[in-house]
Amino acid sequence: MRNRSLTILGILLLLLSLTARGLSAPRSRVDSIRQELPKLEGHERLQAYYKIYNLYYYAGEAKKERKAIDNLLHEADLQGDVDMQGTARAALLYYYYNTDLNDSLLSEFPKHQAFFLKHSDWKLYYDTWVLVVNHHIFTSQSNMALREVKKMYEDAQKRGNSYGIGLASYGMGNAYMEIGFHQEAIQAYERCIKALRHTDLGSSTLLDVYPYYCSVLSEVQNYKRMLEITDQWLTYLDSHRKDLGLDDANAESSPYYTFYSNSRATALMGLGRLREAENLLMKAYEATKDVKDNTQLTVFYNLGQLYMKKKDYAKALAFNSRIIQNFADPKDLSGTLMLNKQRAEIMLQSHRFEEAAKLYKQVFYLADSLNIKSVKNQLNEFNTLFKVNEMEKDTQQARTRHIYIILAVIIIALLLMGLLGLYFMIRLRQKNNELGVALDHAQESDRMKTAFIQHVSHEIRTPLNVITGFAQVIGNPDYHLSKEERLNIVNSIETNTREITNFVNELLVFSENESQNHYKMTDCVNISLFCKDLLKKAEVVNNGRLVLSYESRLDDNYTVISNTMALERILRPLLGNAMKFTEKGCIKIQVQESEVQGKLDISVADTGIGIAEDQRDRIFEKFYKVDSFKSGLGLGLPMARSIAHKIGGELMLDDTYKEGTRFILRIPNKTS
Repeated sequence: MRNRSLTILGILLLLLSLTARGLSAPRSRVDSIRQELPKLEGHERLQAYYKIYNLYYYAGEAKKERKAIDNLLHEADLQGDVDMQGTARAALLYYYYNTDLNDSLLSEFPKHQAFFLKHSDWKLYYDTWVLVVNHHIFTSQSNMALREVKKMYEDAQKRGNSYGIGLASYGMGNAYMEIGFHQEAIQAYERCIKALRHTDLGSSTLLDVYPYYCSVLSEVQNYKRMLEITDQWLTYLDSHRKDLGLDDANAESSPYYTFYSNSRATALMGLGRLREAENLLMKAYEATKDVKDNTQLTVFYNLGQLYMKKKDYAKALAFNSRIIQNFADPKDLSGTLMLNKQRAEIMLQSHRFEEAAKLYKQVFYLADSLNIKSVKNQLNEFNTLFKVNEMEKDTQQARTRHIYIILAVIIIALLLMGLLGLYFMIRLRQKNNELGVALDHAQESDRMKTAFIQHVSHEIRTPLNVITGFAQVIGNPDYHLSKEERLNIVNSIETNTREITNFVNELLVFSENESQNHYKMTDCVNISLFCKDLLKKAEVVNNGRLVLSYESRLDDNYTVISNTMALERILRPLLGNAMKFTEKGCIKIQVQESEVQGKLDISVADTGIGIAEDQRDRIFEKFYKVDSFKSGLGLGLPMARSIAHKIGGELMLDDTYKEGTRFILRIPNKTS
């Protein structure tokens, strides 16, 4: 059964708070209310049904809770009470979510959402929508979660609804964090906090956001920002003590403040302020040492980290052992990996190298198992998105052809993943003589495989989804399509097939370039003809949308000794990016002798959206994308710069250009 809230942490805190105050058994209270029901009318009768529902909800009696929701909804319908109708409908969706009745949740959500929309109940409208997003996250369908939360975000933006924007940003942050896109998650959580501060509806959601935001900041080691966020978190807790059922005497020993203390202690440790971190953690330890729950786990783990930094390895090991003894679950690979990794680090720092080596070996295999599990989840999600298993063999030829394309792309992606994984494993085994080297390579292998899987799956899902959806439409005899509709569908399939082909080609070219140390500089290249030919090829994609032009200060017959294929592999991604990020205007290739003696400058300039200053240092990083919603793998610019170096040149962004974006390729100006 899922946790009874939008997030795991929020409801854990809520239930612990309720337990601390004491919950009486609901049966006697329900019987008392039922005896009064025949005497009650109108609003009082509705409130009685609502109290019965709440008693069963907090007692965790699911079957009785379901019946109570039906009774509440029936009475609300009889009285025509719109507010209570909405409450009952939302309660029903929460019931489906909490009891893992996923089919009921997904099938009934649209009609209840339509009710909330009709009556402009924006809180329930967005609260229940985020249930669908979280369902996809908790079932390891992060791509579907991102697609759903993007729709939710666009809907809230269109309505100018701050609560919806905040809640959608929160769901987006959770989805990005699940797949390891930390920077995107940070941006989403920032948007969430900013939006929810402007609405009274968002106060309860902020209780969930702060811990998750601190967690992802810890992952990227941005401890300064993490400290600032914990300041905001503490201000929020202090101002909402009454709402949380706390008083001055018991506040700081409550789970709410314990989770805050843990996050702040993590930030302080990261900044080297160990004494302050220890003071916070010892308060948390006193509050949790006799209570075996998740708050105690996080306190013990952080104490292990603290004492490791203080070089008190005996205490660090003791806290790690207590966690393993009280909380370890062999089925929880992620938790086991975290605990083993901490234990291995303690052994390594305390010079117990043989024990550390054994543990790091376990860490490597656990990480590899998690990666394999991640790949399987990705493939399962593809089956859900594209319904490959439901396609029949006797459909039309066009439909079959595109199914084969989908399968081929998946197989190629898997082969590339397997080859990449094999490559890193071979490297790891070859250099496993020294413990430190083995650890570095294991971490790099894990990072590269994860980044590769994430980016490939992230980019191919949309065109695959379009192809499969239209293939089903064409192959279904129940759909009657006009000639024009069928032509439009075929054109869309062809366009998305080309997009997938381009992704595969980009991966193959990138792989070939990575294995190539240099390019032979033996081609006599006519610069004018070469650039005009590039623009001619680009015009096929451009189709008259933008003005493509060539300008040169050199003679039309001017030639240089270079490598034609290398030059094309550099300039084609520049032209592709220019067309992708330019809505209207022009793209121009300019050629001139460089201000640097013996060099030739070839520039590609556009009138597009440009590149923000805070992103200019990262555009040449592998897999980095300025806009995560634009197609592409984020390999074009890194590959172009790499090739430029291999032919003795350099590729740079022109910071002085203000009308859009301009890249300059500077190559040796050898004419003979």
